[in-house]
Amino acid sequence: MIDADLSFEKSQVEATITTPVISIKNPYAGYIQVPAVQEIIRDDPQAKAKIQIQDGTLRKEKCCCA
Repeated sequence: MIDADLSFEKSQVEATITTPVISIKNPYAGYIQVPAVQEIIRDDPQAKAKIQIQDGTLRKEKCCCA
């Protein structure tokens, strides 16, 4: 997943990722464990998957939900 961006959009996922990703966008259900992520985008109110960052890397989360 090196250089992956907009990962997991509209997915039901159970994943443990071993490499950092650029961005995660709107995962619908399940969980994602990732060592580092630069950006989490949640602009779909149905995207409720849990995202756990293992090393606490600073990231910005964009949320456009009303």
